[in-house]
Amino acid sequence: MSVLSVQIDDKTVTTLLEKAINERVDELAKQKYFMSYKELSEYLNISKPIIEDRLIKNGLKYYKVGTKYLFKKNEVDEFLDDMTASMTATNNDIKFFNKLKGAAIR
Repeated sequence: MSVLSVQIDDKTVTTLLEKAINERVDELAKQKYFMSYKELSEYLNISKPIIEDRLIKNGLKYYKVGTKYLFKKNEVDEFLDDMTASMTATNNDIKFFNKLKGAAIR
């Protein structure tokens, strides 16, 4: 039985780490700051009417540029984290989610 010994010098480790870090930085730099309705719908895998009726009417922030609606990805993620945190095993359907308890839907 032989034991395999692998030795890597510090320069190789540093080079590999730098490469991994640079790839991640490039990946993050390519992410958009804003998403359009279409991009948001694809990101969440839900339709525009559900986004309007269940998310925007329950407080999801959006930004307008003329007639175009834009959404910040980090705000979408935070909103959905808060929304899903209040769901239970039996009350977990986004289509019926109503954060504004007792309030009329706009």
